[in-house]
Amino acid sequence: MPNLLSLESLESDRAFVEKQRDKAPADRWGTSKTMWDQRLSDINQKIDEIKSKPASHASVALIFDGQPVVGQGDIRLDFTTEALSSYQKIIAASLATQQDKTIAAKGRVRGADKSKLFIRDIVRGSMGFILEELAAPQTDLFATPLKTAVEEVTELIGKLNSSDEQQFVEAIDSTPPRLVGALQKFTKVLEDAGATTRIVGDVNRVALTSAEIHRLSYRFAEVDVTDEQLTFEGVLLGMLPDSREFELQLHGEAATVKGSVSEEIATRYITDSAFKERLLLRPVTAHLTLTKTMRLGTMIRQQLVLESLEPSVTPDLLSSSD
Repeated sequence: MPNLLSLESLESDRAFVEKQRDKAPADRWGTSKTMWDQRLSDINQKIDEIKSKPASHASVALIFDGQPVVGQGDIRLDFTTEALSSYQKIIAASLATQQDKTIAAKGRVRGADKSKLFIRDIVRGSMGFILEELAAPQTDLFATPLKTAVEEVTELIGKLNSSDEQQFVEAIDSTPPRLVGALQKFTKVLEDAGATTRIVGDVNRVALTSAEIHRLSYRFAEVDVTDEQLTFEGVLLGMLPDSREFELQLHGEAATVKGSVSEEIATRYITDSAFKERLLLRPVTAHLTLTKTMRLGTMIRQQLVLESLEPSVTPDLLSSSD
């Protein structure tokens, strides 16, 4: 169970026990008060243990309310499937962007299999699900990448949910387009279903009321993320695999194009010396993806990613490079 959810439960128990202890009738041996004192001591010990030993693996509770929920034990299956699936896509995008800030806005997410969360339990007294990472046999000393992704997503949703319009724009500006698209879908699922939610992790939590989801959905409806495929002829001036950057001298122009490099190209550039020799400082055909994040017709963010390279077969380009 997520630490914050465990603490919520224990703190509620503690408040109840303290009241019962204070109301305990006096007796000759003080038996009743001693019993409540012992229980209070046990609760405080558990709270201290949770605070002193943070979990290293991902654990998060998604708790729903609103129109899809009936009472405290029933929830629409179609909504649950869509909500959990769209949330999983958010986590996959967040995990992918930890290592690769330039993933495409659409298509398969590299390493998505490592982002899988599993339903471990349901939340008692509410309609929600506890999602957890499959723990390795040994206990990690540090937070796993998946746990970091889960906590960062909760924090980001909190920032996007701010009533301050400027903070929303700034959050979108610093968020990779693929993650923006996933958040759009999750918010739309909640809005269309008339649902509210609480997301509770080990470190961060956020609660979205009906009004906040409506506001967030309205803002996201004004955001458009698009991919455009581009092809350039030019000379590859350089590539920095560590920082994942490239520079291309355009054919017949003084201008150069700079941008990011896909993981596949960067890896091949490092490991395949023949590939590097055929392309560096030579005429090439470059295939790129230009991803734009727009809001109300205004550019918020764009990313240019070099997806593939091949030696150029354009005769005049070959002669001009000699």
